[in-house]
Amino acid sequence: MLGKLLDGRYQVVQVLGAGGFGQTYLAQDTRRPGNPVCVVKHLKPASRDANFLQTARRLFTSEAETLEKLGHHDQIPRLLAYFEEEREFYLVQDYIDGHPLSVELPPGKRWAENQVIELLQSILPILEFVHSQGVIHRDIKPDNLIRRTSDRQLVLVDFGAVKQVRTPNMAAAAQAQLSAATVAIGTPGYMPTEQAQGRPRPNSDLYSLGVIAIQALTGLMPSQLPDDRHTGEILWQHLTKVSPGLAAVLTRMVCYHFKDRYQTAAEALQALQQLNAPFPATQHPNSPEYPGVGYTNPSERFPTQAPPSNSYPPANSSGQYTIPAASPPPPIAPANLSPTSPQSRLPFIVFTSIAAVTVAVITMAYAIQQRRIDQNLAGNPNNNSGVVTSEESCTVVIPSLNVRSEPGTSNNNVIGRVSKGTTLALTGNQQNGWVEISSPQSGWVFNDSQYVDCPDSVQAVQPSPPKPTPAQPKPVDNGARTLATAAEKYQSGDLNAALAEARSIPSRSSAYRDAQGAIARWQKEWSFAETKFSELEQALNQGRWDDVIAYETDTEFPEQRYWRGRLNELIAIAKQRKAEAEEPEEPTPTPTSTESPSPSPSPSASPSPIEEVPATTESPPAT
Repeated sequence: MLGKLLDGRYQVVQVLGAGGFGQTYLAQDTRRPGNPVCVVKHLKPASRDANFLQTARRLFTSEAETLEKLGHHDQIPRLLAYFEEEREFYLVQDYIDGHPLSVELPPGKRWAENQVIELLQSILPILEFVHSQGVIHRDIKPDNLIRRTSDRQLVLVDFGAVKQVRTPNMAAAAQAQLSAATVAIGTPGYMPTEQAQGRPRPNSDLYSLGVIAIQALTGLMPSQLPDDRHTGEILWQHLTKVSPGLAAVLTRMVCYHFKDRYQTAAEALQALQQLNAPFPATQHPNSPEYPGVGYTNPSERFPTQAPPSNSYPPANSSGQYTIPAASPPPPIAPANLSPTSPQSRLPFIVFTSIAAVTVAVITMAYAIQQRRIDQNLAGNPNNNSGVVTSEESCTVVIPSLNVRSEPGTSNNNVIGRVSKGTTLALTGNQQNGWVEISSPQSGWVFNDSQYVDCPDSVQAVQPSPPKPTPAQPKPVDNGARTLATAAEKYQSGDLNAALAEARSIPSRSSAYRDAQGAIARWQKEWSFAETKFSELEQALNQGRWDDVIAYETDTEFPEQRYWRGRLNELIAIAKQRKAEAEEPEEPTPTPTSTESPSPSPSPSASPSPIEEVPATTESPPAT
């Protein structure tokens, strides 16, 4: 398939992966300037039956139309083309340059809570758009979320169009589309119960996203998360430190029963946005309203109020869905107390003590903050512009402020725009008067009083000009080139060298996931081809030539250059031997009295008329 021109336009340059539905290739569009790369998904139907192909074609066209609608979202790849060649189907989509989220979620690594919130805030709007189009993704998992290199945004890929077409019982699949049930598609661990039963709902995607968030917080794979054997609920809060607000949101997203979850992505996003408000002063973070979570850090942010009564389900048997209750009113002092009694002075004493402690805490916090600023100034040689040096926030004070992908004045690196009054969350990084923000999106803004308003407590003092430091070169990622070299070695028949080449690709490379998939595929294909070739050699030796020749059109045998070449040689031998066996023998001539003697084979003499000519001659062997 490498080098083949599909639809007279898309030239295959690399195999990206293979699955039960077919293969995925990286191709170049030869009809666009610069020959940009794209992704081609190739479907090989399981049957050549006319009815099967008709149903497959109809479902494939329907899915392509759905992908065409979804491609209008910036975080979903566009559908560039779809076509059929030789009763096989092809989808062409934008190539997303980046790496899958699974690279950022290795086993044992835990994300900070703010990272998890950013993940949810990035994916929930995509799901809201997808569901508004009447589509359920059904396979939300880290491998299908690509971190785009250009802007660090997450892109949702693989909507499973060809997987549905690949179903062996196509008639049942077509009937299932007309009823409530559909083909069960998904990944174990990320897939809720109703989806495994072939009845997915929009909030089945919310369950999968919630599992990814819990995986990020705990550092555990979904298969490692325990569950309640009586209720089926995932038990995870004891495995990590998490604020009660986020714990409540995630727990509801992954409820065992779909009726207990958020019903829409917009509802989940609204609950998530409530986490930005400070926790009420009258509600202690360790109150019984949030069982099993001990949070005492006053800087943590929690919901200001309970969601509406129709937002949370009633508490189930595991007691994990308790709605925060309102704080009780303060007790009323008895009316018969005298102003001079100790009981009447008790509230004043308590109030005075609390006030003194509060003042001390504020003073200490201010001192710690100033020390952090001084340490930042001392340890950051690039801090030369009097900008924010700690993780705080600023407010936009102009009608519209551009957010750029990197510090500078060029309009080419503008990635977004925020309006007046927007609160910007700072990461603490800054360069030459520009500060980096992490919310509402990642990027850089110019820190000046006429653009943004920042608290005075986090403004740095103008230090002396620093010495310029040479920029560190960015590591070069040669993973794609290495994988291409490995693929060529595999195609030429050197399996061990190909595996060694692919295994040398580091995990930080964008080609790492493709390399791991190629290793598994090559080993499987090689083993199959080796076994099948041995069987065909035996059939050839036993004279079963038709069994060998049948593999000339067989689609199961791997499209691998080395083994395909050996197979073609075997087929050619089988054809030759079959032709030799079927060729009729030449009849033997019989002499008569009227025939004249045959000439002598000797060129120097002719036989005498009285000499007896042999009746038969030995025929040369058939060729």
